[in-house]
Amino acid sequence: MRKSVRKILPWQMALVWVLTRAALLLAALQIIPVGHAGSFDNDVSLYQDWSRTLLTGQFPAGDDKWQYPPLAAVPMVVPHLLPWDYHLDFYLVAVLCDLLILLMLWRFTAKTGGSRTGLWAWTVGAALLGPLLISRYDLMVALVAVMALTASADPVVRGLLIGIGLIVKVWPVALLAGLRRWREVLKGAGSAVAVGVVGCGLAVAMMPHAFDFLTAQEDRGLQVESLAATPFALGRVLGWWDGFTNYQHGAMEAVGPGVETAARLSLIATPLAVGLLALWWLRARAGARTYYDAALTAVLFLVVTSRVLSPQYMVWLVGVAAVVLAVRPGEDGPTQRPAAWLILAATLLTGVMYPWVEQDYSWTGRLPGTLVLVARNVILLVAAVVSFVQLWRSTRRRGGPSYVPAHRAAAQAS
Repeated sequence: MRKSVRKILPWQMALVWVLTRAALLLAALQIIPVGHAGSFDNDVSLYQDWSRTLLTGQFPAGDDKWQYPPLAAVPMVVPHLLPWDYHLDFYLVAVLCDLLILLMLWRFTAKTGGSRTGLWAWTVGAALLGPLLISRYDLMVALVAVMALTASADPVVRGLLIGIGLIVKVWPVALLAGLRRWREVLKGAGSAVAVGVVGCGLAVAMMPHAFDFLTAQEDRGLQVESLAATPFALGRVLGWWDGFTNYQHGAMEAVGPGVETAARLSLIATPLAVGLLALWWLRARAGARTYYDAALTAVLFLVVTSRVLSPQYMVWLVGVAAVVLAVRPGEDGPTQRPAAWLILAATLLTGVMYPWVEQDYSWTGRLPGTLVLVARNVILLVAAVVSFVQLWRSTRRRGGPSYVPAHRAAAQAS
């Protein structure tokens, strides 16, 4: 009886999703007037400009804002398949992807007997970002990531989906972290690389300037919203730092004493975080939840060590956190739920922070908005630490059962 009920999406949840997404769509279109309208549609306008170039058969050349892998062209061009204004079409495609994420989570919950908390985390948690949720193409990438996490326990299938995400916006490669045995790693990473090579190869063969995004990424500085820039944002408002922010490479970046050093440290922090995950991988005893837990830790590490932490990056984290919250707790020891709840708290602050108080920390350096930014980044840092500690504790070897292969883990979960 319980299982059959779980196969039905609760009407309350469906109603909340419809109401919140309708509100986000109306706000993005300014039918419900909201301030800072340009903060929601400026990237969509940029996507529209790029899509026109892409439809001529080439990638944007000489544009330092184009910083995306070749298949990022797909979500930017797809809205042209609809007959209305590009902005409306983009929002509608985004809302469809949003719905598909909810349905993927619902299917996963029903199949595994998991928790509805994950469904609510996406329904309500993602909406905390406001119209930003549907006005960035990160939602399309989050859909691919959620599919990689929930569609199949077969490492080849996961790898194929991760490979698609890799050539749309790189970060889904972090989802490989939870593959445990060498055979799983080889299958998953091999299929991901194969998709990446084929996709990039086709892009290079069909359209010039396919890899110009690499140069644009190399030139990026330290975005003011990143964790590494937090001391400068706080120091600026308190009078400790004699620097400023400047709009360049499509973002507000910190400029002044110590920034270059902080940017280098941020670059070093990413491989160090990968090293920590590698150390965990070599020592871990995996359980049914390990793949999902490791995915959350890896994506958190990627976000907090990056020189860039745009508000839409929270879409990635909420998607993975929703999957973690949907996984049945089981008997594997500490879970990632504390880190997932911290991510939702950071998401709420991000929805407040951008665009409503963005001017405070980006341009004017005033205290209220800066404190919101600092609080959000501190929560993300704590979430990353908590996530890794919980991952380590839940998988440490202590004479318990041996490694559970992916297909058995899925069977146990169901």
